[in-house]
Parts: sequence; C-alpha cells; structure tokens
Amino acid sequence: MKNKQLKILILYDCIYPKSLGGVEHRNYCVAKALAEKGHKITLAGWCEKTDFPFPNVRVIPLPFQTSLYNQSGKRNVLTSIKFALATLSLRLKDYDIIETASIPYIHLFPLAIRCLLARKPLVITWIEYWGDYWRDYVGKWQAPLFKTIEWISAQLGDKAHAISQLTAERVQENQLQKRKIPVIPCGVYLEQIELASRGTQPDAPPLVYAGRLMKEKQVDLLLEAISFLDLSPEQVILTIIGDGPDRSRLESLALELGIQNQVKFLGRLPTIEDVWREVSKAKIAVQPSSREGFGLFPLESMALGLPVVYCQSSESAVSFLVRDQIEGLSAKAESVSLANAIENLLTDNELTKKMSENALARARLYDWSNIAEQLENLFYLTINKQSNQQ
Repeated sequence: MKNKQLKILILYDCIYPKSLGGVEHRNYCVAKALAEKGHKITLAGWCEKTDFPFPNVRVIPLPFQTSLYNQSGKRNVLTSIKFALATLSLRLKDYDIIETASIPYIHLFPLAIRCLLARKPLVITWIEYWGDYWRDYVGKWQAPLFKTIEWISAQLGDKAHAISQLTAERVQENQLQKRKIPVIPCGVYLEQIELASRGTQPDAPPLVYAGRLMKEKQVDLLLEAISFLDLSPEQVILTIIGDGPDRSRLESLALELGIQNQVKFLGRLPTIEDVWREVSKAKIAVQPSSREGFGLFPLESMALGLPVVYCQSSESAVSFLVRDQIEGLSAKAESVSLANAIENLLTDNELTKKMSENALARARLYDWSNIAEQLENLFYLTINKQSNQQ
C-alpha cells in the first residue's frame, strides 16, 4: 500500500491564489508537494475554473460562490451553510481519501455522512480549536451554539490531525474517545522563498508585518509601540502588508499618533512571492496577533532569516514555533512591552544576527518535502485502517 498512487481530495472554501489566506496557501503547497511524490490531487473550493500550474493537480470550482466575510471581517453562518451544500456536488467515490480543514465546521456534518456511506476515509485538519474564545468572537448568547458545533465536529472523521501542538491538545481534550491527535505543521518551500528574495536589498523599513488587518491581529498595538520608539520625524520604520476591515481605522490611528510618515501601508500584494520579496527587505518581523492557529507569516519570515517579535496569548500557537530568546522575542500584549522587545533587537545587532541564524535553521525543519512525507504516511495509515475494518 505504501507505494500506491493515491487520489486525494483536498477541500476548503478558499483556493489560492484567488485568496491569499494561510489555509488555502497551505493546501496549495500540500497539493504541489504530494503531486511531486506521484499522487493525484484535486483541490475543491470557491474559485474560477483554472489550471493548476503543476502536473497531477486539478482544481474543481464549487457552486454557490459568495463572499466569505461580513463587513466586520467575520465569517457568517449563511456562507458556511452554502459551502456545506456546495460540497454535495463532489463525487467522493472518485477518491481514495478526503482531507478538509476543520473550519468552517458546518460542512463537516454532511461530508462525514457521505464519506461513511461511500466508505471513503475522511481526514480533518484542525487549524484552531476555540472553545471559550467563541464568547469573544460572537458574544455570550451565541457562543454556546458555536461551541457545541465545534465540539461535535471534534468527534467526526476517521482521522484528525492539527497544525500546532496548541490545537492538538485542545482537540484531544474535547474528544470523547481521546484519540491521539498528531501534529503535522504547515511548511515552507525554502528554495522558492530564497529565489523570490534573491537580489533584494535590505533598504526598506527595518520592521515588517504581513497579514489581514482585523481586530484580533492587534496591529493597533504595533502602531502604539512604534509611537514609543525614539525616531526622527521622517524615519520610515514599519511596512504593513495586507488589507482588511481594520485598515482605515489603523491609518487613522497612525495619523492620531503622529507616526503616519513612519509607517507604510502597502495593502494586499498580488502574489505570495511579492509578499516574500517585501518581507525579505526588512530586518525584524513583528506578529502582535492575539489568535494564530499556527503562524505562517512568522515561519516565512524565519525562512528569510528574520527574527520574530510576537505578543503572548493563550490563543496563539506562535510561541510553539518561535522560541523566546532563540528565534525571537515575546512581549506582553501591551504597547510598551512590545516597544521594548522591538527596541532590544533594533539596538543590538549581535542579538539580531544570532536570532536571524537561529530562525533560518529552525525554518529548515519545516520544508514542505518533510511535511508532505508526514501527511502521506498519515493518509496511508488511515486508508489501511479502514480497509482492515471492512
């Protein structure tokens, strides 16, 4: 069974490069890496009809395409229901195994039933497990419903794995069967990142942030931290890459803090390669987010040789990736603490150089060739287990 070519369906509501989020880019890289190992991969989700730029990979656009987020940048229930209905159009019997992200949850219910009837194993990749955090996200009245949906989702699938130790522990704690949840993290294509950054000159602002501009990313803390640094009035120190519902508020905050000339808002860049190229020009990556299922921006920054400053949070897995005092510095989720951590690296070239070397060395452990082998083994084991039970 180990050498058998697998037909794998990877299902998510977003498809890269139409959407540049972490999960869809992870799926894109997984598809490429597994296809390079000889497997036939199908990506299904909301996108236009497109040809995948690699052999052995095809893309299936699903029906009922709609906007994922409301005006506040949050997913809504109707969109999740539409996606669940869209998955009904897939012919599961064409595949050996189906893999899907845990979010947006509702699609897992019909998918699990259909996989059971078709006798096809379902692997669920857990991105995050929120639990009590739902109260902050949807309010105290709706939180019990969403917590229940998430808890039931944790019981579904033939196999589950998580992209971080934080999420793995939470999913396992909430499973009735307490099945061990393996950790298979996101990865990076080191050669592609190096190629994209080749020839760039580090003449840009020394600090960089890349990601969606929304409340939980806490970019406002980063702007407040910048205002505490001792800078000349015209010294541009921070590049912000990305867009989102918080952008206008953050631009207004920069003006209010008097740092509008020290921060560059680049908006959304066309490709991930453009993001890597821009990040590579900086010296230090900053991730102030209060909620991260993994930390793809920190990992890609580390692959470019940047140490990472990040905020401590019980809802963030970044600390599992970036070790404090080794590949970067952690700070309390307050502007003064964040400013102090940033200043420590800005003013200590030896420390920055050492952490840069450590960051690059750690990123090499996450090359997609290694991650793909772990996923491949998981798929083979899951298929074999189901075959033995039939």
